[in-house]
Amino acid sequence: MKVRLKDIAKEVGVSIAAVSQVLNDKPIRITEEKKQQIKRLAAENNYTPNAAAKSLVLKKTNTIGLIIPDINNPFFANLAKVLEDLLRKQGYLLILVNSDDKVDVEKELIQLLIDRNVDALIIALSTESYADEVQTKERLKNLSVPIVLVDRGIDNFEVDQVFYNNRHGGYIATSELIKKGHKKIGTMMNPDKNINCVYRYQGYLDALKEFNLQRKDSWHVVTKFQFEDAYEKADILLKKRDVTGIVAGNDLIALGIMKRAKELGIKVPEDVSIVGYDNLVLNDLLEVSLTSVEQDVNDLGEKTVLALMNAISGQKPRYVQLTPRLIKKNSVTERVS
Repeated sequence: MKVRLKDIAKEVGVSIAAVSQVLNDKPIRITEEKKQQIKRLAAENNYTPNAAAKSLVLKKTNTIGLIIPDINNPFFANLAKVLEDLLRKQGYLLILVNSDDKVDVEKELIQLLIDRNVDALIIALSTESYADEVQTKERLKNLSVPIVLVDRGIDNFEVDQVFYNNRHGGYIATSELIKKGHKKIGTMMNPDKNINCVYRYQGYLDALKEFNLQRKDSWHVVTKFQFEDAYEKADILLKKRDVTGIVAGNDLIALGIMKRAKELGIKVPEDVSIVGYDNLVLNDLLEVSLTSVEQDVNDLGEKTVLALMNAISGQKPRYVQLTPRLIKKNSVTERVS
């Protein structure tokens, strides 16, 4: 029969909590003789702790909840993998859930994870959360566990946050096209709803202003962060043949544009140059490799885990903004006026 904590506690004459503290090398006021007796009995009986019982005693489950908006997006899938690897090395189990980018689902998942006694939450907020930032802040501020916001931050909010400078990313993507001689540059993204696109689009406008280039409303197409939506809407820019360069909100959007361009007989980069965002691994598998703004997921994951440990220990929240970089490949070429 498998030995239990209460069996060891009964034989030594101490409480179950005391046995758990000793076996977890926690400070406890009992004699050294009893400590050694507890460890000896545990070793002799090949005692292995029950995770549920251990969590009840220590009031800690060593589990972390991760909420992401779209598991189908390779960026978030990669981030989840990095976080799972890093947290496992720290002794934590990661529970991954997907909000489908909807605020009501996000709220439900947060509560479900808290009900399962996670020690903390890492949250990449849904796009819908930004429709009412005041309400979102109030909701997150009152949670019973520490949180870290990853990838999608909120201004003027005192919680740990780790994300990339999206405005700079939009700027360097647009600047690359401008430096290659492109003057008519369009965008496909959703700056009306997605917080990262708000800043990426602002970076696009910053670059146009710096180089004294015009912007037309018809050069901007609103699309979701999805391959299918971008593919369906790409004709708006491609068939007009009005723009020579396109800044995509992410690589999935860029891939949708590239597929449709090929079907229309429009060559990339000869007829239209495209810059993506995220620098996904699959970019190198394309017929024309995609120039893209890189957000190093490994660095993002490492900084997020550091912020998580910071949040769990109750330290003052950290606001970590990382700097993206442009990875130049073959989807952008010189434009001769």
